[in-house]
Amino acid sequence: MAPTPFPLLFSPISIKGLLLKNRIVMPPMCTSFATVGGVVTDRLIGYYQARAEGGVGLINIEFSYIHPTGKVFEHMLGIYDDRLIPGLRRLAQSIQQQGAKVIIQISHAGRRTHSDIIGCLPVAPSPIPRLNGETPRELSLPEIEEMIHDYIQAARRAKEAGFDGVMIHMAHGYLIQQFLSPLSNQRMDRYGGDWGGRSRFAWEILKGIRQEVGNDYPVTCRICGDEFLRGGIDLPEAVQLSRLLEANGIDAIEVSAGTHETPQVMSAPPYFPMGFLSHLAEGIKKEVNIPVGSVGRIHDPRLAEALLEQGKSDLIAVGRALIADPEWPNKAYQGRIDDICPCISCNQGCNDRMYYQQDISCTVNPGVGREITFALTPARKKKKVLILGGGPAGLETARIAAMRGHRVSLYEKEKKLGGQLRIASAPPAKEDFEKLRKFFLREVERLGVKVRYGKIDKKTIAKLSPDFIVVAVGGKPMELEGYGFRDGKVISAWEVLSGQKPVGKRVVIIGGGQVGLETADFLLNQGKEIIILEMLKRLGQDMSPRARKMVLERLSQIGVEILTEAKAMLVKEDGVVFNRAGVVDQVRGVDSVVVAVGTARQEVGIPGLEKMGLPMRWIGDCSVPRKAFEAIHEGFLVGMEI
Repeated sequence: MAPTPFPLLFSPISIKGLLLKNRIVMPPMCTSFATVGGVVTDRLIGYYQARAEGGVGLINIEFSYIHPTGKVFEHMLGIYDDRLIPGLRRLAQSIQQQGAKVIIQISHAGRRTHSDIIGCLPVAPSPIPRLNGETPRELSLPEIEEMIHDYIQAARRAKEAGFDGVMIHMAHGYLIQQFLSPLSNQRMDRYGGDWGGRSRFAWEILKGIRQEVGNDYPVTCRICGDEFLRGGIDLPEAVQLSRLLEANGIDAIEVSAGTHETPQVMSAPPYFPMGFLSHLAEGIKKEVNIPVGSVGRIHDPRLAEALLEQGKSDLIAVGRALIADPEWPNKAYQGRIDDICPCISCNQGCNDRMYYQQDISCTVNPGVGREITFALTPARKKKKVLILGGGPAGLETARIAAMRGHRVSLYEKEKKLGGQLRIASAPPAKEDFEKLRKFFLREVERLGVKVRYGKIDKKTIAKLSPDFIVVAVGGKPMELEGYGFRDGKVISAWEVLSGQKPVGKRVVIIGGGQVGLETADFLLNQGKEIIILEMLKRLGQDMSPRARKMVLERLSQIGVEILTEAKAMLVKEDGVVFNRAGVVDQVRGVDSVVVAVGTARQEVGIPGLEKMGLPMRWIGDCSVPRKAFEAIHEGFLVGMEI
């Protein structure tokens, strides 16, 4: 076997005698692929099996609730009853057959659930509501003892189901962390008060599990290295916990961070640097003698190798990047870094969908959760496919159709491929969109897609004699009603982000959605003075909640003037007239007006195209303006359908 450029990443490691073939770990990430009762489904098996086939060393199965009151989402995986063991055994075996080891995470939500989900009031160490949540009921001492028993029985089921180990979830604001944190535990009995009391619940669970499963069975945990809240758990407390856990028989520790009040840390948007939590793992690794795993936007094999070289970690948790590309480990081993489909940290397909009680997907990988039903098989009949438009929808159609054996031609009127991906990559911290664009470019070249630039007409289409046409010409900036973009003073956000039009010193941005806010962030880096007018009550309603929080914090820290419920009425030579709550006012001394009020459909511009009598499909923004998520997914589905 040829040597890998990442020798440390692909070196073996043992956890309590469990030998992993490499240091790449898939961390627990909820999917909502189980039944309402928490039963394993074929869909769940297909999802995990694809990651095992991709070459990962260890898969930590997602949060599995130990009691019916402990789930957060309707379709969460359960481990609360013996009747669930057969399905769990099938899941474990399907992963092990692909050469990966598998551990299952057991947990209870505590106050992080809701009565709408569990049918009763949530329970917690103390009656302190989570952010925007219900006030939970405080657990009594007998109930705490019962809860410890539930954890122990869940571990027993994990072992009986054939998992290679069990992981105790002590992070992310769930029940054990609620006991550990002084912010959520105000008890004055033996399970509260000082550190010894607050940690009792955790180590009693660990000791009970160790006694139940024996000394030879791997027991790991995920802990919070820092809650990033004043008065909460910090690294020194996490170190103290790690020492305690090691002394009581834990075999490996994965160090995460954050809680419900700081969700942007748990599933970081792109505004956080890659590997931004590695210092937490490093701090704990210095104090214990068991394997320690690092998390936090580790999407690049080169970064993973560096963390191992620097001694910051023993294991590398690759999370959303494995959702985006299950073959990440295999490609990394072979040195094919450019062939890895990049995770763009958008959270729109994974964490945002979970937040709204939906099953996960992925913006850049529409095959997530469809690994069985949408297996990429050769087309029965090879066709000539013509794609009009080289944005994300057209590129994904070309990629999938070509992979299935069709002969694909793609026409793009601009001089570069990528469409709105080029614009999306311009704001600060959005460089991953350019990585995605380049990934598509390499894919269409690798697959032999014939790319042509410039306009195309009916005559050329007739010469090509395609069997199927996909129209993916994208969208265009929506104009303000009554006037368009003119005289260089009123320009679109797209023109700003693409560098086509310069702006003056004092800029009014009309529209406070994602494009408007990111354009403001972009212009602030150029030293511009920004005023944002948004007609709705709330800014960034079309954004991922984690990204929205961080962008608004950045803008507010720099002092951007923001007016909500302010409808722009007229652009004058010296300013912008707007109506706010029935009062007409004006922003004066404006050098440039940037319009970011949405996207409109782009016309295909080929008269009589629909009358040619050819099978045809409109996808992406030229069908209905939306996001890259929908554009890429529609491209995938059409590519699979042809």
